[in-house]
Amino acid sequence: MAKERKNVNPKVDIKIKLLNIPGLDNDCQSHWKIRALEINGRSLALAALKRWQARHQAEWKKIRKVMQIHGTQEEIKDGKKVKKSSNPDHGEVYEMRADKGHARLMFFYDSAEDSIIVCANSHWKGKGSQDADFATCKRLKDIYFNNKGEKP
Repeated sequence: MAKERKNVNPKVDIKIKLLNIPGLDNDCQSHWKIRALEINGRSLALAALKRWQARHQAEWKKIRKVMQIHGTQEEIKDGKKVKKSSNPDHGEVYEMRADKGHARLMFFYDSAEDSIIVCANSHWKGKGSQDADFATCKRLKDIYFNNKGEKP
């Protein structure tokens, strides 16, 4: 079930939902709920996961495994699975990594809202700028928290 928030502004009308991730059981989310961020009907993270599931099964399985592990643990210290952006301008944004693979799922935490890992967007190693994808995650995080009326 998606949780929806609406920010009403005469210039910008933003609808935000947190969506369940298909293929990720609730059993794997005992510590963190893992959700895909949707803004105005579009989820970059969910689109990437569906694309990987259809075209890159091995990558999708590795990312799903990291989500399953992280959902049951407070913190993953293994840099092969989860890594924080090294750019201080990005703040607290992270990536889930397909071990020895290309798929990266960018995310942030919302510990005030029922302990949620919010998957925002993706990166494919070797294609495009990872720094730019971390920056996108940061922008999406700011939109998410500003819509909630909280500081990111």
